[in-house]
Amino acid sequence: MLSDSIFTIHRYKVSFSCLNQPIYLIPFGDVHRFSPNCDTNKWLEFLAWAKNKKNAYFLGMGDYFDFLSGSERRELNEASLHEATYSNIEDLMNSQVKRFVNEISFMKGRLLGLIEGNHYATYHTGITTTQEMCRLLGCNYLGISSFIKFAMNRGAKGYSLDIWAHHGRGVGRTLGSGLNTVNQMAEIADADIYLMGHNHKKQVGMKTRLCLNGSGGKIGLSHRKIVLACTGSFLRGYVPDAPSYVARAALPPTDMGTVKIELTPKRDKKDGRDDFYVDIHCSL
Repeated sequence: MLSDSIFTIHRYKVSFSCLNQPIYLIPFGDVHRFSPNCDTNKWLEFLAWAKNKKNAYFLGMGDYFDFLSGSERRELNEASLHEATYSNIEDLMNSQVKRFVNEISFMKGRLLGLIEGNHYATYHTGITTTQEMCRLLGCNYLGISSFIKFAMNRGAKGYSLDIWAHHGRGVGRTLGSGLNTVNQMAEIADADIYLMGHNHKKQVGMKTRLCLNGSGGKIGLSHRKIVLACTGSFLRGYVPDAPSYVARAALPPTDMGTVKIELTPKRDKKDGRDDFYVDIHCSL
């Protein structure tokens, strides 16, 4: 059985022709599609918006379905079921995988990859539903956590941003608990963008770091933006007359949807320098 704690590294290349025109990175996850509590209207609204978004690239953050949790997968693996029962289960898995892949098929060629969540199912071959989606979409399988070099090239000139994406851990009740967990990632590795799902919150934080640049006899000071984000969800916690672990635990409701990251390639010719850099903005 595949480990659900795989860490991966990847490079994703993007070409652009014009400076000062934004490129968008849209992380999405915790959809829990086909769950009774999935906000289907919000999800379809997001897809319609994303399909028409120019210069947009996408990153899956896990929990695309409401399939089995870790404990449920263990119980199913230990169960003694008829072959026909296993076959029926895999038919359901295939049906939902194909429907979801069809919904996000417009992302093909613009998808950095899919992070593995904690809700997924495993085929008898050992691969997960997330891996099968990656095969159908022709994108990278990112594991539970991935370090990605997002390389932006304009002819011979280029710049890269480092992204660390993790499906996430913990839920937390307080306003800052989600971003505090993401900030712990920033204490471990050096990146420009830190992303985490799982807690279903949609939150954005930014910090700035001082950097020295230049070579030879010239040295300068620059400011480097760092983005930290909890990437949101499409699973409603409170639906009248519907069971929910959120309602059972009296957890706070969350705003549905995703965060949007805007990456704008720019050129700085001040103080005798000629530097290419990327300006980062993030919104809810």
